[in-house]
Amino acid sequence: MDRPNDSGDGAEPEYSDYYRQHALWARRTADLQTTFIDLLDKLAEHGQPHPTDMREKAVWLRQTMGQVADVLAAQGLAHDEMLAAGGPDNSRAWVEYEAMTRRHAELLPRDPSPE
Repeated sequence: MDRPNDSGDGAEPEYSDYYRQHALWARRTADLQTTFIDLLDKLAEHGQPHPTDMREKAVWLRQTMGQVADVLAAQGLAHDEMLAAGGPDNSRAWVEYEAMTRRHAELLPRDPSPE
């Protein structure tokens, strides 16, 4: 799924579709960093100068984007559950969704990138 609601039915995408789309992009970014780290390591194996700071930043970005992807995917599921329980019109479902959103926000990385 590269775009929200790739089902082709013409329905308007839900927020959960956007959460999943952004989770996918974050996961792809993490995967690209893994590839970049492998390339840096191969350069070092062949005697090229190993840019340690670049590798550290790539490792940090891979970990961070992996966490972001997981949180966004979980937020998409929380939104789906809220909608299934009656959506914003169901006050209990909405309060639970807001609480889950706060918990997910606390899971997002806060550490600055290595300098």
